[in-house]
Amino acid sequence: MPATILLTVALLAAAVVLLGVKALFVKGGRFPRGHSHELRDIPRRQRALRDSLSSRGGRKRP
Repeated sequence: MPATILLTVALLAAAVVLLGVKALFVKGGRFPRGHSHELRDIPRRQRALRDSLSSRGGRKRP
C-alpha cells in the first residue's frame, strides 16, 4: 500500500516537471493560452454558426 502511494506521488511529480519543462528552461517559454477570446478561429466559427442558424430559422435574437 505505501509503495503504491509513493509510486503515485512520483508519477504525478514527474508529470508536473515534464509539463513545465518548456516554461522553465526555454527563454520566453510560456504555456499556451486557452481563453476563447484570444483564439483566432472563434469569431469566424461564431459567424458561421449564426449564419447557419439564421438560414434554418433557428434561434431568434431578442
